[in-house]
Amino acid sequence: MILRFYSSSCVLYSMKKQGMKLHKMLNPKNKRQWYPSQTSDLNILPTLNTLTKTQRVPDNQGIRRVAVLNKLFMKHITDIMSTGTVSMDIIGRGIEISKVNVAKDFKTINIFWICKGDASDKDTDKLLQTIAGPLRHELSTLRLMGEVPYIYFVKDKQESQIVDIDKRLLQADYGEDYTPTDMGELLKSEFTLNLKLSPELKAKIKQLEDRHEIFEDPIPEMTNSVYGLDHTKIMNRLLAARKRSKDAWENLESESPVISYRTTNTSPSNIDHKEQKKEIAEFLIKRQILHNKLQRARRKQDDTHVEDEQIEETNEDIYEFCDDYDDNYAVDYISEKK
Repeated sequence: MILRFYSSSCVLYSMKKQGMKLHKMLNPKNKRQWYPSQTSDLNILPTLNTLTKTQRVPDNQGIRRVAVLNKLFMKHITDIMSTGTVSMDIIGRGIEISKVNVAKDFKTINIFWICKGDASDKDTDKLLQTIAGPLRHELSTLRLMGEVPYIYFVKDKQESQIVDIDKRLLQADYGEDYTPTDMGELLKSEFTLNLKLSPELKAKIKQLEDRHEIFEDPIPEMTNSVYGLDHTKIMNRLLAARKRSKDAWENLESESPVISYRTTNTSPSNIDHKEQKKEIAEFLIKRQILHNKLQRARRKQDDTHVEDEQIEETNEDIYEFCDDYDDNYAVDYISEKK
């Protein structure tokens, strides 16, 4: 049988605990946490800087990364649009990409394309927006980044303005007397008068030009001194040093008895091919004779070596026979005495 006893202590009858419980019963309040209030920011209207403010400002390393990514995306996007699966949709439209710009927060890629300034630009813009998704998928397979940003095709404003100006210049009215000229003819050193003059006025102008001689200013000599350095003097000193070294080599070749392997200055037309063939034949004959002599000398050395070995073997046999004879004679002599 288990007996349970209820015990009491002085903590239960503490006056402080009883006072705290009584205070909570008389003044009931919930526990509240303090949160920073944003009332000061609610009254401020959003500005252009706050709306376009990026979450982080890229440092020098981030700027370099953006520049590298721009080049990589420019290369791969043009390759995919010309040879990839996307090229089947845009073939024949003559779309030209001018530049690729990755945003500083690495969330978007703006691809700038050159428009033609006609009605086909709207259709081209719609078509490019439809291929942005497949193009992003193909770029993700190349692993250029961990996550490829969203792609947006944007018209190049500078190129579009140039196209617009060219279009307006073609439609402009320059008058009846306008004659189109080449751009190279516009660059002239002297001014010309395009007014139609009478023959009398032209004759008077010619008389005035004949009376007064026109003195042209002399053209100054061209100097080679850049940053205070006389380049002509330096080049002359270098050429003189080069000539001295060349003359020293020529004198050494003429005086030294050593065989030189340098090519001679004789032209190939002065060489007699018949004499050259004759000298080569004589050289080969002499070489064959010398080779035969060396072979004979080697054979003689081999023969003498064999004869010496045979003589040594016969001498050894004689010495062995003499030793055996002496031993047998000594044994017979001892047996006879006994």
